[in-house]
Amino acid sequence: MATRAERPASLDLPRPLRAAWPLLALAAVALTLEIDPRLPWLLGLGGAACFTGAGAVRAWLARRELDTVRRTADRLIVYEPCSRDASALIRWRSQELTQPEERARLARELERTLRQLDPARLPSASPLRRAAVRDHEELLRGLAGRLAGGEPVAARGVLLTRQLLRDPASPLYAEGAEELLARALTRALGALEP
Repeated sequence: MATRAERPASLDLPRPLRAAWPLLALAAVALTLEIDPRLPWLLGLGGAACFTGAGAVRAWLARRELDTVRRTADRLIVYEPCSRDASALIRWRSQELTQPEERARLARELERTLRQLDPARLPSASPLRRAAVRDHEELLRGLAGRLAGGEPVAARGVLLTRQLLRDPASPLYAEGAEELLARALTRALGALEP
């Protein structure tokens, strides 16, 4: 089993490190100017700093573009469930979302949320609606267990779980959304089934 999602050859996805590589190589070349004592020291260091900065900006821009591609694929996965003939982009993103590392990260977030429900803990600044969530603690535990388990999961369920945990408008945090919480947890748990 692969530990990283393989990028299909048909996809031309942004690659932050690859985008920065030529400029970082030029930075290394600029540093070699320091070998010649006749040249001002600022020439090599200044050139290297400029190329390094440009490489960092280029990598950051490629990272932003990749994040935009991921968000677009996520919307397609959630709102237009995959069919057999899903695009290479959807297949790549689904593979990326269902990697063991991503699943474990999400399961840890759920465990942190469950720990916050302990009545012995003092209230914190967390916007978690503790009283409402305590009523559905078993569903949360089931969700965490399903993600931590070794059985395959669907990308749509991973995204719905992330949305449940990270969206401020989620029933976990929103005022007056207690009646929606059971439905949202059940929906996410059901969507994890491949």
